[in-house]
Amino acid sequence: MNLIKQHHGRAGFVAGCLAVSAISFAALCGCESPKTPASKSGDMKVVRQPSLKQGRMPFKEGESVRLPFYVMNNSVVPPPRNFALSGFMGDIADVIAVGGYSNMLYEGRPALKVKYAPQGSLGWAGAVWQNPANSWGAFDGGYNLGPANALTFWARGDKGGEIVTFSCGGTAGTYPDSDSLSTGPVKLSNEWMQYVLDISGNDMRYISTGFGFTLSREMNPDGCIFYLDDIRYEQGAVDQAKGDGR
Repeated sequence: MNLIKQHHGRAGFVAGCLAVSAISFAALCGCESPKTPASKSGDMKVVRQPSLKQGRMPFKEGESVRLPFYVMNNSVVPPPRNFALSGFMGDIADVIAVGGYSNMLYEGRPALKVKYAPQGSLGWAGAVWQNPANSWGAFDGGYNLGPANALTFWARGDKGGEIVTFSCGGTAGTYPDSDSLSTGPVKLSNEWMQYVLDISGNDMRYISTGFGFTLSREMNPDGCIFYLDDIRYEQGAVDQAKGDGR
C-alpha cells in the first residue's frame, strides 16, 4: 500500500516512497513504545487479530456505508459523527487536540490542531477516532469500509519537519477490527498536503477505529504542533493518482 501526497491547491499528485506497514494493537495501547524507524518502500504485511478466545466475537461484517465516509471534516454541515476522537494513549497529558482557526485548510472552518509536549515517562502519546466513543472493542461499532479503496487525509506541520505516524484499525477486544494498518513515521511539510493511502486488497469489512496518530519524544524531542482535516474513506482517489501517471 503506497502513500501518495498532493499539495493543497496544485493539480498534480506527488507519489511518496513511504510504504504503509502494519502495526500491532500493543503499540497503540502502550504495551510497547512505537520506535519504528522511517519506513522504506515495500509490501504491507497485514496484522491479523489473535485466534478466537472466550468472550471474543469472530470477525464480522460491519454496517454498510456510503462513500465518501468521513472520519472528520468541519466543512461538512452538520459535521460527521461517524467516529469520536476519544481514544487517547500513552502519555495522555502530553497531547492536546483542539479546533484551530489558524492555518486552516478551508477558510472559516477550523482544522484539528494537535500539540505534543513530551514530558511523560512512556515517551510517546497518541489518539484514535473510535465508534462508539471510548470503546476499545468492548462494544459493537465497526463499519464495513470494504467498498473504499483509499483512506485520505490532509495534514501540515506548524513549522515543517514534524514526524507523525498515522493509522487505522487495530482494535482488539470483544469486537476486533478486521485489520490494522499504519503509515510508519511521516515527516510533515509546513504546507497542507493530502495523503492518499491505498487500502485496496485489505480486510476493511469491520473497522471501529477509523483513524489515529502517534508521536514520540525520540522523533520530536522538542515537541511539535501539527494540523489535520478532511479525513475520509473513498473510492477513486487512488485511481486518480494512478491516472496522473505518478
